[in-house]
This record gives sequence, C-alpha cells and structure tokens, in this order.
Amino acid sequence: MKNLYPFFSQNPLDRLDATRRDKKEVQKLQNLPSSKFLLFFEGNLLTQNKQYLFTQQDLLTCTYNKEEIILLGEDKNVHYFCLHVNTFPSNLATAGLREFALYVKEKSLGILAQASSVLNWHSSHKHCAECGANTLMEHAGWRRDCVACKKEHFPRVDPVVIMLVTHGEYCLLGRGVNFKENRYSCLAGYMESGESIEEAAKRELFEEAGITGGEVTYIASQPWPFPSTLMIGVHVKAKTKEITIDPHEIEDAKWVHKDDIKQILDGDESFGISTPRKIAIARNLLEYWIK
Repeated sequence: MKNLYPFFSQNPLDRLDATRRDKKEVQKLQNLPSSKFLLFFEGNLLTQNKQYLFTQQDLLTCTYNKEEIILLGEDKNVHYFCLHVNTFPSNLATAGLREFALYVKEKSLGILAQASSVLNWHSSHKHCAECGANTLMEHAGWRRDCVACKKEHFPRVDPVVIMLVTHGEYCLLGRGVNFKENRYSCLAGYMESGESIEEAAKRELFEEAGITGGEVTYIASQPWPFPSTLMIGVHVKAKTKEITIDPHEIEDAKWVHKDDIKQILDGDESFGISTPRKIAIARNLLEYWIK
C-alpha cells in the first residue's frame, strides 16, 4: 500500500528556523518583490478569484500590525508569510479553509494549514499563562514573550488519535452527537498527559464504544487547522464486538462490512450512511482499509 498523504499534510517549505531570530533579515525577506503573503480576517482566508497569495504591494490596501507578520518559510527562492488584517479592500473575499482547500494543489495545502494554525494560536495566547500580562510576538511569529515576567511561549499543537477499528471484515463507524444527519466516521479523541498513541487509541475506543482494542498500528497523520490539531491515524484491531456507547459523545455506532463500506464510499445512499469528505483523514483511513 502506498503512503497516504491526507489534505494539509504536504508542505514544501523550508521553515528557516535559523533565519527567524534575525529581525533585519526577516524584514529584508518581507520586502522582496517575490515574497508571498497569506492574509486572514477573523480566522478566514482572504482570496481574490480563488487566488490566495498576495504581494507586498497588495498589503498597501489593507490595515494590519506590521509587528505581527509571521515567516512561514521558503520554497524555490520564494518566501512565504502570513498575517491577520484588520481591514481589506472590497475586491477581496473571505473563504473558509474547509471549502477553499478543494481548489488548492494538494502539495501546497500544508502551507495553508501552517498559516491558519499558527495565527489561531497567536489569537488565543495574547496573555501570559504564567502571570497574565500581555505577550508580544517574537522570533518571526514563532514565539510570544511576556512583557512582565519574560516567560517565552511557543505555538502548541493538540494531538488527536483517530481510529480505523476493525474486527475481521467489519469496520466500526460512529456518529457523534453533533454530526450532520446520517454522517458516520471513525472514532477519535484527544490524547491525554502521560499517554502513548496506542494507549490513547484503546482508551478512547473503550470510553466511546465499550470495545476492547488489541493491536494498534500507525497509518498516517494529518495537520488539521481547526484550530490547531494533529490527527494521528491508526488501525486498531478490536478484541470484542459488543457496543456500549457513551451517549455524551456518541449518538450511534455500528459495525459495517467492508463490501458495504466500499459501496458507501462510491456514493451508495441506500445504507443511510454518509462518510466524511475527502478533506478528512477519516475518509483516507476507510479507503486505505478497503484497498
């Protein structure tokens, strides 16, 4: 089986860690005519006719904090930055990443995930977790420093296990309490402190569906920028089949045969089940299994 590359998982950028600490060099790169900027407004990407990369000249039509431009990295001598803008011209429009990602070349989607995730982190970490004082962006956007106690804060990613759970020729699908009608997916949950990937997968499986997991095998991962999560896709071979759902998390769960999964993925609606769109790693895991 060839390697899986879920949406947002391909990022061609050299992140230029050594360059981030040199403010003059970062400023020089910002001013290059070849540099590209990803603009966000209230968490959404700014676009113009499906174009989402702008130049330094384009920034003249927006208002923004010049001290909060983030260096994403470099690819083929083009340097990429991202920032939140406060105002923008009427010829630009906002777009949600879930929808807009369908129009972007997959090899570049990781840049969008990187930009959105780090900007989301900055929006929610304007105060120091140590003393509560204000923080300022430093290190070209990859650190926030407290103005009072000088504590350094770095962008965080929340790890989530998402499980392809099988028992012979059957796969477990679950319907979350907030899912749209007929939508079923792989079970998933946040990892906890002091927990391995394998332990988290087994714990979440038992908590949500009452099923005991056995062998756990890593398949693939996906940066998920909603707001800043790493989805860790694993295959769990179940030891038991009897389902006891946690009604606070799961509305329904069922075992579905591999042949039926294939038909459902091919668009057969007669089963009363719809699966996530191709943007989600859950769909990749199901496709991986039937192949």
